[in-house]
Amino acid sequence: MIKLLIMESELPSKVLPASLKLNSSYDYIIVGGGTAGCVLAGRLSEDREVKVLLLEAGPDDRGDEIISTPGMADRLLKSDKDWGYHTEPQETYLKGLVDGRSYWPSGRVLGGSGSINGMQYVRGSRHDYDRWAKYLKTDQWDYRHVLPYFKKSEDMQIKQLKASEYHATGGELPVHQTNAQTVAMKLIEAGESLGYPHNSVYNGKTQEGISVSHVTSRNSRRWSTSKAFIHTAWDRANMHVAVNAHVIKVIIENKQAKGVAVIRNGQKEIIFASKDVILSAGAIGSPQLLMLSGVGPRKHLTSLGIPVHNDLPVGENLQDHVQFDIGAKVQFSMTSSRKRLDSVWAYLQYKILGSGPLSSAFQAETVAFKSTTKETRELDWPDLQIHFSSYLPSSDDQPYGYTDDVKEHMIGREDASFGFLCLPTLLRPETRGKICLRSSDPYDLPLIEMKYLDKQEDVELMIRGVQECEKFVSTDTLQSIGAELTEKTAASACEAFRFKSHEYWQCLVRHRPISSFHYSGTCKMGPESDPTAVVDGHLRVKGISNLRVVDASIMPWIVSGDTYAPTIMIAEKAADIIRGRPHLGPMNI
Repeated sequence: MIKLLIMESELPSKVLPASLKLNSSYDYIIVGGGTAGCVLAGRLSEDREVKVLLLEAGPDDRGDEIISTPGMADRLLKSDKDWGYHTEPQETYLKGLVDGRSYWPSGRVLGGSGSINGMQYVRGSRHDYDRWAKYLKTDQWDYRHVLPYFKKSEDMQIKQLKASEYHATGGELPVHQTNAQTVAMKLIEAGESLGYPHNSVYNGKTQEGISVSHVTSRNSRRWSTSKAFIHTAWDRANMHVAVNAHVIKVIIENKQAKGVAVIRNGQKEIIFASKDVILSAGAIGSPQLLMLSGVGPRKHLTSLGIPVHNDLPVGENLQDHVQFDIGAKVQFSMTSSRKRLDSVWAYLQYKILGSGPLSSAFQAETVAFKSTTKETRELDWPDLQIHFSSYLPSSDDQPYGYTDDVKEHMIGREDASFGFLCLPTLLRPETRGKICLRSSDPYDLPLIEMKYLDKQEDVELMIRGVQECEKFVSTDTLQSIGAELTEKTAASACEAFRFKSHEYWQCLVRHRPISSFHYSGTCKMGPESDPTAVVDGHLRVKGISNLRVVDASIMPWIVSGDTYAPTIMIAEKAADIIRGRPHLGPMNI
């Protein structure tokens, strides 16, 4: 019943007709109406002298109650608004996932993954950007220079942070604390007893500590970049937004991007760009489209019969934050449950009061950052993030695709009315993967090769993260509410090892690791001299004029936290670069 109810405030003010006639040419064509693409279209179209076209393969997001409701985000996974990618099977690991493949959701709707994610607003560490700048041999991507671009779009709503020099008000993107369940306060109290500072300013001077999560929402509604930058500018005469428009190729002639070929309403259209074609299709879609267009590894493209315009390592350097889930049940009604989320009372509470479980980004209501080594402590550069979900799903009520034997091992979750997940997450994994084409057919999903936990240092850090989860459950605070781990015996896949021994955890974390859905790095930004780079510091594709990439794929190294906020920053900075505007001045704080 809840799925069918639509709030009047979410109904579209102007429905985009499928027959919208597009111009034959624009100044800028942006491919991908996701997090970065919406920011770019909004910013570039502020200049009323230029014409901007935003092309999104998926549908319009307006009027979709499920998208707007934070507590319904999990309903969007494996829906028609999700590309539904899967990695290729690994020979040794991931045997606890069906066919040995990891599920990788990605938004296929206006707003992109920002329309289906957990809304987490995490900037990462200052050291992330300083490392980028050192590698690029330019200070334009160091923390002092990117901080103003984080602030540019921000409308900080957390009272104690409004006056902070690290934050700003008045921007397009509201940032709140999530409407947390009672268990979040208990988790913070437990963390403090373990030495975690209560740090509600983790997007400021230091990440270290534990807090209720920062999220992008307004009035308890999801506020994606499509809402922030497109819905508010829909009537601009110089900006066209076409949904259900699948770009199949960038047209390149004489090493110059001329335009794109797009399929709309079953018809192929050729649209030209007088200035730039900008790919913002994400760390999977952007490299796929580059390769389909003849920009990528020569040997790979030639094998598929694709003419090569430039031989570049497109699709390499794939990174993701890998995590592992630990379930714990509690005895009291202080977390979400499927029964509560699906209740009429929850819907009425949300619609009338803007509160209750549906108002919460329950997938990660509480977040902690920890430096687990002497080096990371001295640098103040946490290497471990822990998401706490205020909901304990049953073995069937989860998207990861666990095998039957894993579900059987998780049977303790079936008996729990209430509980939470502890999800240790590697912030700077050493493992790398790559994206390849499956064929030259633009409708074939690409091959995703990701060898999670292939490096021993990643395994060791994940084990330290699992041990942190065990410590939380063992605190007096969580014991007082009856917290206990739901997995009390060894998994059959690892029963050759003593339960909870180091060898046991080595086996289990490699058996069923899961993605954090933070794909990045496949169109690596780097200096001209680096043969592993795909784009330069101005996000121009090497060797091809009038072609840029603006999304998480340009990250040389994945940031230390969720990639949503950094992708918005990248797009904000790119908009000034593309428009030829002076960079915002550095902030020396």
